[in-house]
Amino acid sequence: MNRLPVYLGIAALAGFLIARAIPVDPPPVQAEAPEIGGGTVTARSATPAATAIELAEMHRRLQDESRARRVLERKVGALERRVAELAQRAGTAPVTGSGGSEDGIDTDVTVDSDTGRAWFDEQALIASGMNEARAQELRLFFEQLELERLRLLDRAAREGWDRSARRAEFEILDQREESLQARLGEDEYAAYLYASGRPNRVEVSSVLASAPAGQAGIRAGDRILRYAGQRIYNPRELRAATAAGTFGEPVAIEVERDGETLQIYLARGPMGVRTDALSIVP
Repeated sequence: MNRLPVYLGIAALAGFLIARAIPVDPPPVQAEAPEIGGGTVTARSATPAATAIELAEMHRRLQDESRARRVLERKVGALERRVAELAQRAGTAPVTGSGGSEDGIDTDVTVDSDTGRAWFDEQALIASGMNEARAQELRLFFEQLELERLRLLDRAAREGWDRSARRAEFEILDQREESLQARLGEDEYAAYLYASGRPNRVEVSSVLASAPAGQAGIRAGDRILRYAGQRIYNPRELRAATAAGTFGEPVAIEVERDGETLQIYLARGPMGVRTDALSIVP
């Protein structure tokens, strides 16, 4: 009797039973990565490694944006300095924050030193015909006054002064400078204002046609030199002059137009103009 088929059958049965007895591990389940940017999160939790990579990428983007912003700020600063240089060569230095109207904020401010212009231009005074000793005296006066202003600002910040207290202290310093105006005279004081980087002219930028200024013939581009006999150096002084005296009374205004000086009369009160503060080379 041939026993080979019997042996083969027994071997197959043994192999089947051994295979059933050995446990087999299930295949690994690959977790789906969460979708970013408004999508649905399909994985229950991200791995620490994936979160760290994501955070690093965000930091990199933030650094790139910060670097690009600094480059843009440097370019803007360079353009501002270039504009100031060109304006100074043309004889008219724009003053930061000088735009406004009769009802605008106080625009008597110092030109930012980043424009490349000296904090006090002593040479401009000498070039205007002032002797060196007088120009040096005015520079020392200005520097001492500016130093006191800086100390007041520092003290106000440290002690938490309110606005009224700061204004009262600064008015004392302003009065010292106003006394200088009487001592110098109009032209030298205008030169001093230019040297210190502040406005010394008021230019009309636009006029309401139906307002007193428009009716009297004042035009855009006119520079107001005097109002009711008072020399005008900045828009703040012009606003104060229009509010003084008797409302509606006739007043004379001295205007510079195309190199000529004109006398124009109108009623005291709001003129109906918008003005720019200029710093003109003496």
